[in-house]
Amino acid sequence: MDKQLKNLRAKMTDTKAVTFTPTHKNEVWKAVNRGASSNINDRFGKGLHQKAPALLTYFTLLILLVGTVFFAASESGILPANQSAHVHPLTEEELYNNLWESASLTNPSDEEKIRSIALSYLANYDNWKISNTESYYQEQPAILAQGKITEGYFEKMTFSIWIDPETGLPLNFVIRNQQSSILEEFSLPNEAIAKVEQQK
Repeated sequence: MDKQLKNLRAKMTDTKAVTFTPTHKNEVWKAVNRGASSNINDRFGKGLHQKAPALLTYFTLLILLVGTVFFAASESGILPANQSAHVHPLTEEELYNNLWESASLTNPSDEEKIRSIALSYLANYDNWKISNTESYYQEQPAILAQGKITEGYFEKMTFSIWIDPETGLPLNFVIRNQQSSILEEFSLPNEAIAKVEQQK
């Protein structure tokens, strides 16, 4: 037994007895690379597992933040309102024509006042615009038009008119001075609007 061990030891220490071919070299490189890649994968997997809850939390917070910003922007009017392709926006000329035509459906005194407002303040489309198509006047849906007065007694004053989208009649018309005090106001009686709604 001792003799065999001595022979084995002699063979192991004898460099001439050991042959190291390119095949052996490739096998060694493969083994080293396998060990290195498995270590990298293990470290990556452990790191990802540890950081996953934090990344998920940050991602959720980011979504909530972006959603809040878009909601706030749309509510404050910074973003334009979405309109479907089939929705036709109301123009100033159409609003004027609706008001003019609907005036004939009221009694003579109201008709005269409505036509006077239309001719005096709405005939020149450069002096006013539709500022809100989804406004309200005394909890009633309305189209709000606002403008400036460029001549006459109320020059340099502003006006606002709330128009019923169903009938085209003015719910309220107000002229304000530069301090926002009301100088003149006209409101169509509710019964007059109800009567026109029945006729339409």
